[in-house]
Amino acid sequence: MQIQQIRNPLKFVATILGITLVGLASAVIAGEPLEQRAQRYWTARAVNDLQTVYSLESAALPGGGLTPDQYQRVKGLPVRDVKVLETVVEGDRAKVKIQGQVAVGALGWVSQSLTEEWVLVNDEWYHLTLKP
Repeated sequence: MQIQQIRNPLKFVATILGITLVGLASAVIAGEPLEQRAQRYWTARAVNDLQTVYSLESAALPGGGLTPDQYQRVKGLPVRDVKVLETVVEGDRAKVKIQGQVAVGALGWVSQSLTEEWVLVNDEWYHLTLKP
């Protein structure tokens, strides 16, 4: 058995650390906690990032029947300053209470809170898509 000498030990360590950090980064995305995922959903809604919002909808999953074009037509009122207040997990379903500002025609920005449902599918939380 021949032991090969490492020519640049710092480069070797940096490579190993890089591989580890990449692995940790994907672990943070996969299995994202419900509160973090819900906040990401509502932040995306606030900036009109339809691709992110659509990817977090339960009906966007295979067999769910919601296409990106359909989703664009039912996207809802503009929102801002949305905060997750509380999450209650009950098995593979959860209730998430949020509070934020909603643009309501001539009334302008109105403060509103609501409780919405999320579902756990393949170890990932998805916003329960309501039928239009």
